[in-house]
Amino acid sequence: YGDRLSLWNPATREFRPLPPAPFVTEHFLCNYDHEFGLGFDQLTQDYKVVWIRVFFDNRGQGQGQGQGQGSYLHNSVSVYSSCDNSRKNLQFPSSFTLGLPYSVTYLNGIYYWICRSRNNNICKIQSFAMGSEQFGEMQGPNIPGKHWVRLTSCGDSLAMLVSDKSMTSIYEMKQEGSWSKVFTVQPCIEAAHLPKGIWENDKIVFDLTETSQLVLYDPTTSQVTDLGIQLKLIGCCVFNYKESLALITKGNESQDQDNTDRANEVVQLLGGRMMSRIENQFPPSDLSFSE
Repeated sequence: YGDRLSLWNPATREFRPLPPAPFVTEHFLCNYDHEFGLGFDQLTQDYKVVWIRVFFDNRGQGQGQGQGQGSYLHNSVSVYSSCDNSRKNLQFPSSFTLGLPYSVTYLNGIYYWICRSRNNNICKIQSFAMGSEQFGEMQGPNIPGKHWVRLTSCGDSLAMLVSDKSMTSIYEMKQEGSWSKVFTVQPCIEAAHLPKGIWENDKIVFDLTETSQLVLYDPTTSQVTDLGIQLKLIGCCVFNYKESLALITKGNESQDQDNTDRANEVVQLLGGRMMSRIENQFPPSDLSFSE
């Protein structure tokens, strides 16, 4: 919930703090929720960062409204452009919500996130297009409210991992708003587990919730492989990652030593210890892991 964001390219080890977002808030507004995503505008060849923040109006407390309810939520959107190192504010659609987000992903220039209705039964997917800078919304698959969901991608399609206590299904969207169940598996994993991502379109990365271990499950062979990663802090997220040599700093800028040292520290922490274990067991892919 801080006001500081930075860009980091693991391939070039560049680290660039972003300018402060021009969020204008009153003293009675408190941080309630936020979401941000990085994407590429193919038309202008520009990397952009969208930052959505939700503020709670604490003047509603004691008047029959609980925190984060009703008209006391204020949404703000800021978009950062890397080509000219600038920010601008956008209007967040009044019909949209960020109060109940479940997961996010990025695919083909569009940033997606999941929201459920307040009765927890209707699953919607909201989006932001990096090129047009327009928000969108579409229906997700029909999923019972008690199921755990994770938005991701499978090849060139938007996908969703859906899980209860034992079964995990993959839904795939070939056309906007049209979802089909690809398959359902019941992995032979005794410990409590949650799906975190898809590997090579047909394998699933699971997080063993009690031990914070990551394992890879192959539905074809029913094989469970320990990835050798155990995170004991606040858990683990799995993201789609494609290496890029795009420069974060511009030609007339130089990366100071503090930023270089910070980037090297992050690479050693995340890239070195984690990814070396993965690469020793599996060929390179488009998954990255973040604590």
